[in-house]
Amino acid sequence: MKKRIISLSILGLIFSGCMSDVERDMQLAPKSVADIMQDKQVVGWENYTDDADRDGIADYKDKCKNTPINAKVNQYGCGIDSDKDGVFDGIDKCPNTPDNIKVDKYGCGVDSDKDGVFDYKDKCPNTPKGKEVDKFGCVVDTDRDGVPNDEDLCANTPFGVEVDTVGCPIDSDKDGVVDYKDKCPNTQKGISVDSNGCPFDADKDGIYNELDKCPNTPKGVKVDTMGCPIDSDKDGIADYKDKCPATPKDVKVNFEGCPVLAEYRFNFKYNSAVISKKYYKEIRNLALILRNNKFLKIEIQGYTDSKGKVKYNKILSLRRAKALKNILVYKFRIKPSRIYIKGFGSSHPIADNKTEEGRAKNRRIVVVKK
Repeated sequence: MKKRIISLSILGLIFSGCMSDVERDMQLAPKSVADIMQDKQVVGWENYTDDADRDGIADYKDKCKNTPINAKVNQYGCGIDSDKDGVFDGIDKCPNTPDNIKVDKYGCGVDSDKDGVFDYKDKCPNTPKGKEVDKFGCVVDTDRDGVPNDEDLCANTPFGVEVDTVGCPIDSDKDGVVDYKDKCPNTQKGISVDSNGCPFDADKDGIYNELDKCPNTPKGVKVDTMGCPIDSDKDGIADYKDKCPATPKDVKVNFEGCPVLAEYRFNFKYNSAVISKKYYKEIRNLALILRNNKFLKIEIQGYTDSKGKVKYNKILSLRRAKALKNILVYKFRIKPSRIYIKGFGSSHPIADNKTEEGRAKNRRIVVVKK
């Protein structure tokens, strides 16, 4: 009995050795394709299974049979969309798009104005083409003056300053100093100004240098529209110098604005205070004026030429004034209390001291109403 079993075994080996490879595979293969796909018992058989959308899930298992190529799918063959934007993961070039964002076919946010900032981030959605924008999609305006950098000729304007169409601060009076720095914003055209936009006024009288006809007026002196000191009585002597401010019109006055009663150019010799008797007739006319006007008081002013020292000339001019007073008092009996004297030396010349003729004119006596 044992011998028979061994023989059959040997026969089986012999028989199997005679079978082809195909016959041998057929013996080992499952009965159906379904068994093959379920048990995965034979490598390579799944490649023959129908997969119309080529997503790796056989059609008989695929619940989403029209999945786009390259889309990632789940076990049921349906596309995975991690960011819920309607574009499947495998195809989505922007896989982390925030919820409820409008995207293009690649899953990326729409950028309507093509400025590189998606619409959902873009706070300036209608930016002109080619403009540089910030992270919010707005045209870059570094100084925030409303003029884009690429058009701004004054890119560092302080915040809040009003600017023109090219981004530069306004200069309303066109004086070269912009309004936000200009302390004198209504300067007339053509007037030169300082760094504060204020016209130059060297003598501080309120009249700009270009308009000032008297540019060296002392500080505090009242001036007219031309910058010249006021001369109320029109006698040629400004009020601030005028000791006789109500002089009648056309009356001759001295440098202090007081009426000149007489001017004597006695032929004083050099360094002399002697008045020749030949001048007494003229002096008598002055005495008559004083007698006929008992309340009139006068001031006798003495002058010299420019030769000699200043201090000495002052003394000499006073001696000349005193000489005339003595004649009025002692010769014509005028009360001394009505006569004042003053010596001005070589100041206030009326002629050129460089010539002998001019010096002779300057050696004089002037009598004015006190």
